[in-house]
Amino acid sequence: DIVPLGKDGVTAMHKVFDWSHASRKGVVLFIDEADAFLRKRSKVSMTEDLRSTLNAFLYRTGETSRKFMMVLASNQPDQFDWAINDRLDELIPFALPEVDERFRMLKLYFRLYVMAPPRISWWKKPKPILLQEGTNWEQKLSVTAGKVDGFSGREISKLAVSWQGRAYGSVDGMLTEEVFDECVEEMVEQHRQKVTWEK
Repeated sequence: DIVPLGKDGVTAMHKVFDWSHASRKGVVLFIDEADAFLRKRSKVSMTEDLRSTLNAFLYRTGETSRKFMMVLASNQPDQFDWAINDRLDELIPFALPEVDERFRMLKLYFRLYVMAPPRISWWKKPKPILLQEGTNWEQKLSVTAGKVDGFSGREISKLAVSWQGRAYGSVDGMLTEEVFDECVEEMVEQHRQKVTWEK
């Protein structure tokens, strides 16, 4: 995160690029949520320190380099400064998962968070979650894949975490169909709300 560095952001930026140039094999510089830092300099909310750090970044990336490759990930690439867009050689869009992909992700996260919850500590095994008997969970996940249209992978994983939390929070530690469906409905409603905020 660049903002907390304040005046030291410029020095830190130069250190990153000096380090990448010292590598014999080359370096991949990956910046997640890049729009938070590489946004338009014309924005009034940008501090002078952040503007200076962005200028240092632009200075160090102004020419092609064999020493590093830069990969930027962003949900809002329209926020990038024009000089950043000028430095991008290729744009690779990642669409939201389709229904088959959502189904596979739901199965993965259901297995990970509900059927085999991760250990909280190395010495203590997690309490197993009981599943309501007589339920075709694969069918439930298939139906759910259609209901969560527009969900990102992160939202799908949060849905599975909510099933885990609700099961652990129940008296008997069981995930029932009713609780499963309530979690889906709540997450779908939250997703709808987020979509309205973005408009």
